[in-house]
Amino acid sequence: MEYFESVAMISARTSIVWDVITDTGNLTVWESGIAAIHGELRDGGTVRIKTTDNGGRTVRLRVRQIPGEAMTLTSGPPLGLRKRIRTFTLAPRDGRTRLTVTEEYSGPLARLLRASNAGTARNLDELVGAVTKRAELLDRSF
Repeated sequence: MEYFESVAMISARTSIVWDVITDTGNLTVWESGIAAIHGELRDGGTVRIKTTDNGGRTVRLRVRQIPGEAMTLTSGPPLGLRKRIRTFTLAPRDGRTRLTVTEEYSGPLARLLRASNAGTARNLDELVGAVTKRAELLDRSF
């Protein structure tokens, strides 16, 4: 299993950060790494996301949410050969929001495809930075 994590303290309310990461209508507008999205990020739903990296590959993701607190996006081929789980966790801290984004790879093929995970840490840091920038821009209460 491989595990990556990126964390930021965001000067924005948790509700604003949640809106930023779940607003499918605007995910392609800011530097989210998403070129196109089909479906809604709702608990129990499925979305198809075309990324700006990975050669513009389209990925099918299963969505689990605890609204305002956590969202998990899971992808992988049948039989669990290589499973990828990206988790967004939000926690209010003194009027700000602690955002933690993790990505975990597991399954028999995870080790064989380890080289394809090379940019994951950088991608997570870029995503968290972009969420921070967008949320702080939208939350004018600070």
